[in-house]
Amino acid sequence: MRVTSKVTKLRPLIAALAIAMAASLELTTLSAALAEPSVTVSSAYPKVAPTAATKKIKKVSKNGRKSGRKNATGRAGRRSQNAASGVTGSAKAEVKSTELRQTPFDFVDDRVSRILRDLKGRPPRARVAAGGVTVGLPMWTTKTQWLNGVYSRALVDSSRATGLLSDKLLMFEVAKRELGNNSDRFLVRTVGLRDFLVREGLVGDDGRLVADGDKIESSLFKAFPSGFVVRPAVGVAPRETGKGLFADTDEFVAELLKSDTFLYRPDHRRKPVRSTVLDEIASGEAVVLQEDVVTQYGSNHGLTLKGDRAWREVRVHTYEGRVVADARPNFWVRNDKVTEAEITNANRFVSEFLALLPAGLLSRQAWSIDVLVLSDADGKSPPEMKISDIVTNRGRRGGWSGYLDQPRVLGAYTRHFETYAGVKFGGFAGYLLRKNAGNYFAYWGLRIEKSRPGLEKVLAWIPPWP
Repeated sequence: MRVTSKVTKLRPLIAALAIAMAASLELTTLSAALAEPSVTVSSAYPKVAPTAATKKIKKVSKNGRKSGRKNATGRAGRRSQNAASGVTGSAKAEVKSTELRQTPFDFVDDRVSRILRDLKGRPPRARVAAGGVTVGLPMWTTKTQWLNGVYSRALVDSSRATGLLSDKLLMFEVAKRELGNNSDRFLVRTVGLRDFLVREGLVGDDGRLVADGDKIESSLFKAFPSGFVVRPAVGVAPRETGKGLFADTDEFVAELLKSDTFLYRPDHRRKPVRSTVLDEIASGEAVVLQEDVVTQYGSNHGLTLKGDRAWREVRVHTYEGRVVADARPNFWVRNDKVTEAEITNANRFVSEFLALLPAGLLSRQAWSIDVLVLSDADGKSPPEMKISDIVTNRGRRGGWSGYLDQPRVLGAYTRHFETYAGVKFGGFAGYLLRKNAGNYFAYWGLRIEKSRPGLEKVLAWIPPWP
């Protein structure tokens, strides 16, 4: 009882000490936060800074005293930040002036430089003897388990730079910088909408459209004489078709002129758009404009392209500088079938493309590349090919192709890694993977799920042959 009474009497003192300690800790944390350099997101444009002639205004409180304490604290924090970053005085003003002159094109150009500097500056993947590294997996390996094994051995890169390459505009500009004039041979010309509107003078300094629909349409056809398609900068939209997000130019321009359009807002002139797919700012573009190569092909050869054979798409899987030749997927739902000759030609086309890129850029890169095969129905004109999409893992430890669900694609990559990356997928699981039986039951379920009603649905219930 006596001890309990003493503790009870000490409670107010203990509480006071706890409050004092908490206040001290909070003050210390706050001071550290103010002194610590603030983190600036490099992917966004800087806010407009005041000029040197701008006067500093101190607010005066109602009781007549100057409330300069907060301003003084802020100045101290900024001085600490400038000292830590090494930017002071005129140098700081020069840096800010340069950043404020940045256009959408300059933003993308800077992004491309950072990506190339990051990827090409890394040491190459260590070469090991065949079978030098073993990847252990459970017997009935799923796609997710296979991917975990691949990433655990650092076979495929999942860095932020690789994630940024999933942006169509950034990938186009990276390849264009490395290929030079050869880029026109391989790639579909891609332009960001923000960049297009600013460069063509269709928006004012405040970012608002200053041109009507006719002027916008005229500028579009001047830039894309054979037409264009509008596509999301990252990924594929559910509503997207072979013609992109819009059936024709009129529909696109009408959407662009809406006050609540999802395509462009006035603040996008200076503020890059955040990608909802990547959950960060990539190229700063929500949508991109791509040349309509199908119409262009018809114009060049004097053809009116009709029917399913006007164009086909071949999916080519790659690893580093090589095509994974056996990774030929079964299309889930597709009316037009590509021929063996078209697959072979697409593989050769992609191999030529990869051969022109530096090894540092391709190191530990696994891509799936969509190749457009263009030809007329009668076969009188020579076919042409263009790369329309290059798909990466978006900087995550996941798949770089939706067709990795298919056992034959997993099997092709397994054999490829064992041949060229010095790994061995061990045990009975490795045997099943090499024999195109990995992820078998999950694939069977997806095949049933994605098949169309009718005979196709009935046939999907038959166990698939590897």
